[in-house]
Order: sequence, then C-alpha cells, then structure tokens
Amino acid sequence: MRSIEALVVIGSGNWGLTLASLFSTLRPTRVWTIDAATASRLNAERNNPSPTYPRPLPKTLIVEEKYAVDFDPDKTLVVLAVPSGQVRAASRELGQHAVHPLILSVSKGFDAEQQRTMSEVIQDEIPGACVVVLTGPTIANEVAQGKPTKAVLACENLMHLALVKDALRNDVIFFEVSRNPQHHEICGALKGIVAIAAGLAEGLELGANVQGVLMTEGLKELAMVAAFFGIPESVAFGISGAGDLITTCISPDSRNRRMGVLLARGRTLQQALSDVRMTVEGVAMSQTIETLWALDVSIPLFHMVNAILRGERCDPRKEIAGLIARQGQHP
Repeated sequence: MRSIEALVVIGSGNWGLTLASLFSTLRPTRVWTIDAATASRLNAERNNPSPTYPRPLPKTLIVEEKYAVDFDPDKTLVVLAVPSGQVRAASRELGQHAVHPLILSVSKGFDAEQQRTMSEVIQDEIPGACVVVLTGPTIANEVAQGKPTKAVLACENLMHLALVKDALRNDVIFFEVSRNPQHHEICGALKGIVAIAAGLAEGLELGANVQGVLMTEGLKELAMVAAFFGIPESVAFGISGAGDLITTCISPDSRNRRMGVLLARGRTLQQALSDVRMTVEGVAMSQTIETLWALDVSIPLFHMVNAILRGERCDPRKEIAGLIARQGQHP
C-alpha cells in the first residue's frame, strides 16, 4: 500500500511555490524547476517573486533542477504545477521516471486541440498514473497570506483520494472530495470565460451592476453547459463551479479578469497575453466551447467573449449592451 512521506512540486511559478511553501509544513517538500540556473537563483534569493505579493520561501523547502535526484514513486506525491499548456510535455517527461506515480494536478485549463481536461492529458501520457485533481477558488496570493479557502480534491480511486486528503490536511485550504475529477475540471475551465467578460466591464468602467449581470448570465451558461455534459447541478453551483467563477470574476489577481481589462483598454489579444505573462485558460476554453454555439446551445456570453477574442467584434461596450438587452427577452 502506498504512503506519502514526501512531496515533489514540479513547477516554480507563483502557484507552485505557494503550494510548496504551504505543504512543506506537512511533509519534506522539493520544488523542481526547469534548469539549474533557476534553481540556483531561487535558492540564493529564497523568495517567491510574485509581482503582487513577493514572500520568502521556507528554510525547509528544497529547490532543485528537475530530476536532479531520484525519488521513490511509492512514497512521493508529485504535484504537477506547470501552466496548462505545458502539462502534456511535463507528464511525458515524468512518465520516463515513474510508471505508476501518484500525481496531484493543480493546473486549471483545457487542451482545446485534443479536447481533454488536464487529468486526462496526464493519463494520456502516463497510463499507469493515479491522478488527484485540486480545483476551486484558490487565488495563490491569498493562500500565500494564510487566508482560508475551500477546494475540491477529486479522484476516481477512493484509497488514493483519502490518502492525499489526509496528507495535505492544513489550516489554509480545506477540502471537499469527489469521485468525478473531469466534472470539476470542466467547470473550473469554463469560469475563465466569464471572468474575461467581467474584466471587459471593469476595463470599460461600466460599474458593479453590469459585472453582476454578466456573472449571473455566466453562471447560468456554465450550468447549461454542465448539464449538456451530464455534470450535476451540485457541481456547477458548488465551489469548483460557482465558487471559482465568482472568485475569478472579482479578484484583481485573476489572470482572466485582467485579460478582459486589457482588451477593453485597447490591447490586442497577443499584447494582453504578453502583459499578463501567465497562461489565461479562458482563452483556450472559449474556443472549445464555441462548438456548442454551433449546436444551438444558448450560450450568448461565451459566444460574445470568443468573438471578441478572435477580433470579430471590436466594440466590447456595444456587445455587452446587446447581451444585457438580449437577456431581457428571456422569461
């Protein structure tokens, strides 16, 4: 029977370092970075270089170049914390070192090209892996400050789900559990589209009223898409759905919200992506979800955001006004 005696966090971005710092109080924890130079810099500076909340790394946290040392897959929880676009490559590399790893997937997003959630991407590359998903309203800077939140741990394997929940028990992130990881991952990816819309309204200075209307419409559409995929309402309106959606729409640290703000202020899509400097999962998901519009699923907000991102509609103010007027036609 597997035990968790140590953690390895693959990825030294803001979220990876935040989780590594938190979990290092529970088990011996290592952070694996892309190369020796990055590891040396982090070890020398001992600082998480978050642009909005830089903070020191715990003295007990070890930072190394990835795979610089061996690890025991039967006693190690591997936390995969790379950007969603790098999950496939990182999983393929991990699979060369471990046949049956226990992996905690913390990257939100969706593989639009292959139509796969992050846990499915990991298992494509490592068929023998057991993947536990962590998702929910988890703004990294707030977690780093010790502000409490609740997240979902989801895995089909009950034994490993219980093992991970017990190993990660802490006083900052409290956990619910689920047997359906893909359900929670899809809802977590959808929320980014709504946050882009909320950011557009913020950037246009349309006020809190309009943002509330957009969030309401976005939540309704999230529930509609969830129903289309057979996801229960309890998930859509739970913390990985509504909870994460609300958090991402209102937090100034939200990448998706910031993307909308930048677009509203005249930046092109590529300029805004460059300014954010991190993966914006709502962009890829908006392309994926557009297929449902073609199938006559009523998702006007998702369709509007996708059209703006593609540059097909260049007046967000007019589009938002039209969406609000359209809502008034529904019973």
